[in-house]
Amino acid sequence: MSLHSSGSGLAARLAPEKPKARGFLHIVRHGGGPSAIYVVSYQRLDQRQERVLDGRLASPAGGGAAARSKPALAEGAHALIELLERIGVDFTLKEVRGALEDILRLGSANIPDLWLSDEEMLEKGLVEG
Repeated sequence: MSLHSSGSGLAARLAPEKPKARGFLHIVRHGGGPSAIYVVSYQRLDQRQERVLDGRLASPAGGGAAARSKPALAEGAHALIELLERIGVDFTLKEVRGALEDILRLGSANIPDLWLSDEEMLEKGLVEG
């Protein structure tokens, strides 16, 4: 038996963590009651201003094309809760509970301080691939 770690386990521990972007979820309710539809979109706060160069979208630093936010739909309150769980929203936070109350009362709200990497946003369907 070898005393050395397996290559894949060691590589996983040494791999740099993917940078995460700070953002928030914007949720809008359309309709009321059990048939309400909720539109959830992720808004990044650290996106640089974008400009069009030669007909394509690029960041000012020349970093290439930026991912566009892709709204997710939830049909009914239960589907909204399941969607928020998949995204990784922490329901124990006071801000999250307050936002859910605002959605019911006012029809829309923001859930702040959501940190996701580009891969996580793509995996959760919050940006176009």
